[in-house]
Amino acid sequence: MIKKLLNTFLTLLLISSAYQVLAIEPMHDKTMFVNGYPESAQVSSLRLSFEKLGFNDYKLDGVNNNSRVDFTNRIDKLSTNLKLNFSYTNSPSLLANVSHLKVYFNDNLVTVLPINEQLSIVKNTVSHSLDLNAKYIQDYNQIRFELVGYYDLRCQDYFSRSIWTEINKSSHITLDQKQLAIDSRLEYLPEPFFDAKDYNKLNLPFVFASTPNTQAIEAAATLSSWFGAQADWRGANFPVVLNKAPEQHSVVFITNDSKPDFLKDYPDVEKPTVELISSPIHRYNKMLLILGRDEKDLKTAVTGLVFGHKIMTGRSASIEAINKLPLRKAYDAPRWLRNDRPVHFDELIDYPTQLQAEGLNNGPIKLNVRFAPDLFTWREKGIPITLQYRNTPESETLNSRLNMLINQEFISGFLLDKKDTSLTTAKTLLPLIANTDTTQSAEDFSLDGINLASRNELNFDFRFAVLKKGECAIAPPGGEYGVIDGNSNIDVSGFDHYIALPDLNVFANSGFPFTKYADLQQTLVLIDEVPSPKALSVLFNLTGHFGAITGYPAHRISVAHLNEDANLDDKDILVIAKPNSIANNLDEDAQTNILLDNNQRAIKQAIYNGAYDEQTTDKVQVSIKSSGDMAVITGFQSPFDSERSIVSLSATSQKAFTLLDDALMSSEALAQIKGSAAVINSQGIKTIKTDEQYFVGHIPVHTLIWFHLSDHPFVLALLSILTLLLISFIIWRLLQALTYKRLAEGDK
Repeated sequence: MIKKLLNTFLTLLLISSAYQVLAIEPMHDKTMFVNGYPESAQVSSLRLSFEKLGFNDYKLDGVNNNSRVDFTNRIDKLSTNLKLNFSYTNSPSLLANVSHLKVYFNDNLVTVLPINEQLSIVKNTVSHSLDLNAKYIQDYNQIRFELVGYYDLRCQDYFSRSIWTEINKSSHITLDQKQLAIDSRLEYLPEPFFDAKDYNKLNLPFVFASTPNTQAIEAAATLSSWFGAQADWRGANFPVVLNKAPEQHSVVFITNDSKPDFLKDYPDVEKPTVELISSPIHRYNKMLLILGRDEKDLKTAVTGLVFGHKIMTGRSASIEAINKLPLRKAYDAPRWLRNDRPVHFDELIDYPTQLQAEGLNNGPIKLNVRFAPDLFTWREKGIPITLQYRNTPESETLNSRLNMLINQEFISGFLLDKKDTSLTTAKTLLPLIANTDTTQSAEDFSLDGINLASRNELNFDFRFAVLKKGECAIAPPGGEYGVIDGNSNIDVSGFDHYIALPDLNVFANSGFPFTKYADLQQTLVLIDEVPSPKALSVLFNLTGHFGAITGYPAHRISVAHLNEDANLDDKDILVIAKPNSIANNLDEDAQTNILLDNNQRAIKQAIYNGAYDEQTTDKVQVSIKSSGDMAVITGFQSPFDSERSIVSLSATSQKAFTLLDDALMSSEALAQIKGSAAVINSQGIKTIKTDEQYFVGHIPVHTLIWFHLSDHPFVLALLSILTLLLISFIIWRLLQALTYKRLAEGDK
């Protein structure tokens, strides 16, 4: 009996130390904890379609006879009951006894399926549901299909169009996932809150005891930008919860004087602290606690976390000191191409073999690059790329190629070298630059290819040729390799920075002008005095988006209330508030084209050139009073600094804030946000373009004059004539002075 009690006590001690079950009324009978948690772990069923998993190789043939679909397994999930549900259609020409389809799971052969066995002409689609052995599950998993196809036993051409099998797009994987109780250890960070093996959008609630003040908001914005940088292309959502424990992994911001009810008895701290515990309400979920004596400590704790998480261990870590972090320089975001020197391709890769392609047509080599959105590309031929590559030796009679595409647009192509490939072939390319400036005329920016506002995908596609002799052909020999050398580079160091604003497309897709400095050191956020949870969520989602763009935490962002006497000089200002707050605190009538005051909506819209009368310069004002949900994004020049910008995000209701949030988090919607204003309602996005244009950046004086006068050729010609006359007059006066000087010396 004593031994049983001792075992029970030790078990309870381990559970309490590992999970810190707090703020729960003491239980007299704790024997339920002996065998683990009292509640069962949550089990969810997933259906992973091939299409959502990024599967593209639906068609198999005699040469490209392999296709793969990948899926992952989170650290805090246990996957069971895996089933592969797929269907496929075979070529009627394939021979039944020798043709078959192999299915592999993580390189383990699952089954071999016969082809065209008892196949009728009417029904040539075959469906299967295969159980996959869960013991083969890894962090990264792969299902592979391999076609072995024959249409003739004596004479076969593997390039024949008769050899094919096409997998149906409705194919999918089903599985059950059970929540795991993992240890509360900071060395797992950013897991389990963000797991790189999860390709879904990050959804991470931020919990506050009550509406946070500006310092707590700055701390949360910094943390959201860090998680956004981790999530990258997946996207991130940070719903704000007040005084409630979410039923999922979450982040809780706590000060000694402000604690949510479910952690009201949590011990006070004496230093900025980061802790990881299990949720006292849903104990299979984890809570990342950001603790401080006050809100200032919260900012310190978050800064220590984002820059020092790699050396944090155990359940708790206090921030003893943070050395002065250097200010980021303009345009030096880790995910942007450097503008001070050429950038080599091996600086852009995510894994070691990314620049290598194997096989005849094994897909292109892909690189993702981001440019500073305000690169001045007027009348430029393109951005220089020095490309170096090597490949396996080619026969003199073959013409294998390397094609280069940017954003799926063909740029250039080369015949592969047929000589000894120990020598590297170098090519200098000038990929064309897209017009991302929606305020300028098409004549000024007429090149296509690279989109400066968005992430660009560079594709290098090796296409190896095969020599065919006679009607029969042997199988391709294999061993075809193409490699883009890591010393290849792309160079934007010779470009100035100058851009026409407002341009909401640049803001929506690259965060400019706020992301000009990756740490957002020159960004000021203005919010309502008592912001709603939805408004805060919009802010945190936006800073998470900025983090994904720059790859760096926005730890120097400043937040103030609209009614505060904040310093608005030398700041790019982001306003997130209700319409009446904006109208009462900023001179909207002078600075923007949209005025929202409660339900009164007035739109001052500049008429497009040639829309009604090519000669008119009048403006139209439309005043509308209506009810409903609407959000508006506007961009305009700061009245406090001509080199600065204001972007205003306003919504008439909480539902309208949801519309605004959804638009900013959707890649399809981001492409529609452009011009100087975007109106968002339940039916979509409508954009407005005005002629109230301003420019930020710096270019040489002579370029500045030519650029702004390029649409006025007569003025430019007159100015050129006056300049020549002035230069001629100066030269004439100089020569005259020299003549007088020589004559004077001659008289002496």
